[in-house]
Amino acid sequence: MLTVLGLSACEKVITPELNSGEPRIVIEGNVTNETGPYTVRISRTADYYQPDESQGVAGALVTIRDEQGGLDTLTYVGEGNYRTRRIQGVVGHTYQLAVTVDGTTYQARSTMPPVVKLDSLSFEVETLGDIIYANYTDPVNATNYYRWVMYVNDRKQSDVFANDDRLNNGLKTRQALFLTSNTSTDLETGDRVRVEMQCIDPNVYTYFFALSQVLGSGNNQAATPANPPTNLSGNALGYFSAYSVTSNRLTVP
Repeated sequence: MLTVLGLSACEKVITPELNSGEPRIVIEGNVTNETGPYTVRISRTADYYQPDESQGVAGALVTIRDEQGGLDTLTYVGEGNYRTRRIQGVVGHTYQLAVTVDGTTYQARSTMPPVVKLDSLSFEVETLGDIIYANYTDPVNATNYYRWVMYVNDRKQSDVFANDDRLNNGLKTRQALFLTSNTSTDLETGDRVRVEMQCIDPNVYTYFFALSQVLGSGNNQAATPANPPTNLSGNALGYFSAYSVTSNRLTVP
């Protein structure tokens, strides 16, 4: 049986209080099942919805600890980016991020889910525009949460795609990925498309699903602006995700 998913409206969006006027710390960090190093970016912004105004934060103490007791102190490499030196992501392991800026410590935990293979990509021209489909089989007897990241001609697209498997648990699935962030949503013959399929934990899914609705991008409809719920403590914005990933490529015919 084949399930085709278009709009990703799978659960009610959490809309916490928006407070875009005060300077906030924004943390965006990842650990994956691919070989490191991994990067954590720290910035400070007066408005989360104007990322071009954010400024990288130097001088922070950034550590990632794994459940085996390993501790990695990240190295600052410029523009708010901190890079791991030794830690390697392992499926099923839980990772704890700690960031200390100006005497305040922000923390988050994330567990890396099992890998789900992205079997192929396909391309179709439809009335809504050009659509890339991510084709995969969702595992049965498990709750899975996904995020897709698309690159066109090696350029990362800003659309946010996130979905769970409530409607397609255990089924072969075609996930429609609508491009909405480009000046033109039409792909051209010869364009090179690469899609990463990330298996993420529930808290990270809640963040990206809410963010997609706030931005009105990807497959989801816009909602009243609100800061997406984060798994970070200390009133920080952003997220920390330990995720497993596979990818696939397509050249537009």
